[in-house]
Amino acid sequence: MKLKNFREKWVGSSEGNLEKIFRLIRALGRCIVFIDEADQTLGRRDSGNNDGGLSGRLYSMIAQEMSDTSNWGKVVWVLASSRPDLIEVDLKRPGRIDLKVPILPTTSRDESRALIAALARRYELPISPGELQQLEPLLPLMLTPGAAEVLVMKAYRVARTQNVSGGAALSDCLTGYQNPVPADVLEKQIRLAVREASDLSFVPDLFKHKEGSDELTQEHRDRGA
Repeated sequence: MKLKNFREKWVGSSEGNLEKIFRLIRALGRCIVFIDEADQTLGRRDSGNNDGGLSGRLYSMIAQEMSDTSNWGKVVWVLASSRPDLIEVDLKRPGRIDLKVPILPTTSRDESRALIAALARRYELPISPGELQQLEPLLPLMLTPGAAEVLVMKAYRVARTQNVSGGAALSDCLTGYQNPVPADVLEKQIRLAVREASDLSFVPDLFKHKEGSDELTQEHRDRGA
């Protein structure tokens, strides 16, 4: 079950929609609830007066539902966010979020090759393992899943429009390739992901030194996290 936008402009409608979602979750018996952009969707404990307290009320309802012991073993909550530091601290405590797994960029060309191969299969880009092996020296490091997906989709378009093989299309797209995520932004996201990880065994050795960084975002300082 994927939780999407349930907010409405009418007073009480958003809370009513959320309660309907909770009833559906309980009726399913066992399910996985996926919340994308969790830092925005889940609301804030103290939302101020900007929305009449709506975010605070929604946050309270979700927090209570996530910590309901009657759901244990039945409902698995999966949250995704590129800014986990903006999710309320008490929402990330054990009992609500027990496991925090960082999704990090590739640390070797072998990892980049495996990621591109998986996405090529998904988008039906015809490229053989041998072709990928030959292109491995050209494959970029620090490749995020999003950047890899854009690269594969571009290669797919080139292959279809220019009537060339998948390997040739990918080779063409790798010429002059530049990571779409600026280095400073990527560095910040890596530090956040490593700091939030519940276990350093999830973190490649290349990034483990970032765990002890004292560079906190301004939001952390403002909220006393």
